[in-house]
Amino acid sequence: MKSVLVTGAAQGIGLAIATRFAEAGWLVGLFDTNADACRALLQRPPFGRSVAGYCDVTDRELVSRALSEFGAISGHRLNVLINNAGVLTSGPFESLTPEQVDAMIAVNITGLTQVSQLAFPLLRDTPDSMVINLCSASSIHGIPWLGVYSASKFYVNGLTQALSLEWAEHDIHVTCLKPVPINTAMGRQLEERHTKNMAINIEPEAVADVAFRAVSYRRPHHFVGRSAWWWHLVNRLLPMRLRERLVRSLIGP
Repeated sequence: MKSVLVTGAAQGIGLAIATRFAEAGWLVGLFDTNADACRALLQRPPFGRSVAGYCDVTDRELVSRALSEFGAISGHRLNVLINNAGVLTSGPFESLTPEQVDAMIAVNITGLTQVSQLAFPLLRDTPDSMVINLCSASSIHGIPWLGVYSASKFYVNGLTQALSLEWAEHDIHVTCLKPVPINTAMGRQLEERHTKNMAINIEPEAVADVAFRAVSYRRPHHFVGRSAWWWHLVNRLLPMRLRERLVRSLIGP
């Protein structure tokens, strides 16, 4: 049986992805700081073949423990790791509190890095394994009033590109998903200036479908939402001044 481990699986995109793989008959590892919500899912179909537990991705020891728990159930195999856990705070850069900045760096950057490093032995020992990192369309160009979050996703994009080359010799494919704002609790935290020209009308199940297809269609990155693909294309073609003008027009004054 193929296995997948999802961080941040208690709600939103993580839960939708976990559900999609479970419905396909995979052994699913549901890990989150809200372990009770993950364990409650085990009582529902289709999670009869799943394992759930606590994982704070910012704590290396807890990540290691979660991976050990999962490996004991999966036969020490991990076909797909999905680095989904993330946090977001929007607003003027100078008004962000140190706690808000530290949380985005700790979860989105350090957490994803630690999970990937510690999962490496399981991935290496599983033929044709894969890592799917949740990136963002905000990694295409830095987004005003979302600077730290956007920058954290530039890191995710860069690490994905590097590991896709570095880990190829271990038969591990590394890719990322770049969704536009999604209709989740996190997506609804965006300010009105972000959403007035970019409606939040894509559900997390759409991200889950792309994640599931990504296992078969091995690409460097996968866009979720047609506007994300167009933005990527236009951003590559335009000179910097026009890119900045485009971002200003999207975000507004």
